[in-house]
Amino acid sequence: MAAKNAEQMTNSVSPDISKRLLYVKYLLSRAKPANADRNDLSVAVSLLLIHDAIEMLMLAVVEHLQVPMPKKWDFMDFWTEIGKHHTEPPQRILMDALNNIRVGLKHKGNLPNPHRVRDLLPRIEVFCEDVAKMYIQIDLAELSLADLVADDEVRNTLRKARQAFLPGDKNDAFVNVRIAFDKLLRQSSSDTSLIREPRTREALQNTVLESVRILNILMLGIDAARYRFFVANTPQTVWTISGKYERPR
Repeated sequence: MAAKNAEQMTNSVSPDISKRLLYVKYLLSRAKPANADRNDLSVAVSLLLIHDAIEMLMLAVVEHLQVPMPKKWDFMDFWTEIGKHHTEPPQRILMDALNNIRVGLKHKGNLPNPHRVRDLLPRIEVFCEDVAKMYIQIDLAELSLADLVADDEVRNTLRKARQAFLPGDKNDAFVNVRIAFDKLLRQSSSDTSLIREPRTREALQNTVLESVRILNILMLGIDAARYRFFVANTPQTVWTISGKYERPR
């Protein structure tokens, strides 16, 4: 029922606005893992993603309501201008605090307090959901990021999975999710340097060693695919037992 209502609400807005709302949800989903990371720079990236998500939501609201805005308007002008024609958006004080943190980062080089940014994220999610419902009559929670998948076949398979999951058919839903994943994996395999399945004992030993390296890379938080691309496109290095570098002959 909820999915049907969401579909009806989505059909009442333009495709551009629907896509912007999907980007809002996508940016927030990207902000979460960055926000949970243990280094300050990742938290700073999370802050910028959160701010971008809110700005995208603002543009969607302004376009949907056809609110006349000044040629140059700032982040906090959203509350003033919307309030002239409609109910003023919520959480003005919270958003002012967020904007000040972001200005401090982007224009003054001040890294944000990680704990403060982490505390902001769940409140920002609630804000985005409330604003989308209030002005566009869209439930962000019901929007599916599967619609952003570029490949038609994969996207349609994920939609089937969602349609099966909502009424409770989890088995069919997970089967379709797995099919969609396998399709994406096959497409990615042609573009990414992957570890080949071993065919001989020597190949098996090399594969195990490579798997250990990749596992260590993942534990360090390094993107494994980018790591393999980097290794494949840079000169090989040789290190002695004593830890000295030797040029390969």
